[in-house]
Amino acid sequence: MWPKSWGSQSNIDRVSRIFTMIVLWAIASWHRLRTLDEAVIGSDSLGPYLQAWAAHQGHLPRPPNPESGDALWFTAWPFVALSNNLESLFQLRFIAGALIAPIGFLAAWAWTSQNASPIRRWAGAIATGVFLTFDTGLVDTLISGARSYGAPELTGMAMLFLAYALRGVRWAPTAAVCSFILAIGHHPLAAGISLGLLPLLPTLRTQVGDRALKAAAIAGTLLATPRLLRVGSIAMCGEGPIQCLRQVAQSNVSQETSLYSTLEVALHDRWWVDLGDSGIMLLSGVVAIAMCKNPRHRLVAWVTVAATCGVLCFGAATGYIRSYHLRILAVPVAVAAGMGLARLWPLAIVAATLFTYQLQPELPVGPDKGATKRIDNIAQQIPSGPTWVDRVWWNGPSKTDSSAVVLSSLLSGRSDFVLDAQAPFVLLTSGEGPSRSAHMQGEGWSVLLFDSSREARSWLDMQAVVPHQVGGAYDWATIVNPDTTLEDAHW
Repeated sequence: MWPKSWGSQSNIDRVSRIFTMIVLWAIASWHRLRTLDEAVIGSDSLGPYLQAWAAHQGHLPRPPNPESGDALWFTAWPFVALSNNLESLFQLRFIAGALIAPIGFLAAWAWTSQNASPIRRWAGAIATGVFLTFDTGLVDTLISGARSYGAPELTGMAMLFLAYALRGVRWAPTAAVCSFILAIGHHPLAAGISLGLLPLLPTLRTQVGDRALKAAAIAGTLLATPRLLRVGSIAMCGEGPIQCLRQVAQSNVSQETSLYSTLEVALHDRWWVDLGDSGIMLLSGVVAIAMCKNPRHRLVAWVTVAATCGVLCFGAATGYIRSYHLRILAVPVAVAAGMGLARLWPLAIVAATLFTYQLQPELPVGPDKGATKRIDNIAQQIPSGPTWVDRVWWNGPSKTDSSAVVLSSLLSGRSDFVLDAQAPFVLLTSGEGPSRSAHMQGEGWSVLLFDSSREARSWLDMQAVVPHQVGGAYDWATIVNPDTTLEDAHW
């Protein structure tokens, strides 16, 4: 016979919430996995996984790019440990990215006052989960593999723990700060969210006390120390700290634009291109919660607005802000919007339905459809034995990547890749270049086999076409052997 307590209303509500979160996660996973073939394969998207593999093998990894922290490879490690090729790696990442929907649902539930009617809490939380399930920008971030990385999900965790902290849970401030630091490790502009924390400090101090806040500050400082040291070294380039950081932030900028134009484009692309007409519904919800009589509810709006201003200010200071940086704020915006629309709960349900209708069919498209399957197929067909894998990129879009092929092979259990001038040489080609008998080939790519790197170099030197780029083995070689130098990868 079941204990009576199992049938209590509180337990029924808890089970209902867990079930709803599982359903949201399943739908969000399905929606994201529909775009798996669009995943981008390149140095930015593969960097965290390459370094995670190095850690998996006992080597000391390094951040995959100057502006990111160790959180990138650290959070990528579970995916690497559980994958057997690139496709399974990205499947796991997409499914993990879908967790943002139940995280948002639970955050909205926790932020809503317990005195609010149950139907209002359910409507606001479900609307929030739906917004995050079908947010086209979040799906695009997963496809690109680099645009803000996992900062949106980690910011969502911070938002959730902040709600618990406001309810007096003493460990929650530490969890929120650690999630926040990890989000900054994925993308530095997440630091702008710190401005959104300022309105919470007086209430947090009342709810959890100085001791809990001090513990959170200590934990955050310890977790951020490696990153702070790295940022400090970047800032000491000799041209002044701000200018040094601006140079790193603008390393991908091809042409200078005015600050006003940059901010205008970023806001337009996030609120109009990513979300379309549905962006108006979200903004209306944020405005509605800002006008709520409940001061705890109004805090959500002010946190969201202040965090947005903080991200924009940090972007303006570095001179680099794009729409995908604003996706870092997806959970705070969705929570505020869901709670605001739920002030009239049928409106929240209608808004979630319209959001689904408008954005569920809108799937982002990558630049090279089917790249993961192609790379996995190449990795499976490479001859066994010690092998050097490299690339020549003739022209057009990149269709092959030596690090991707090696990583796929490493995930499947192979480990005999070397930079040895005498070892068999596998040359991946991308674009329309000189013809030669190919081991494998497809539209815009081929796999050529040579007895050694010297033979490959001789063949390349005889061609009349000048390639766009030659090389790429250094990236995978450093995770196999951390002592590899650029000279070692030259052929």
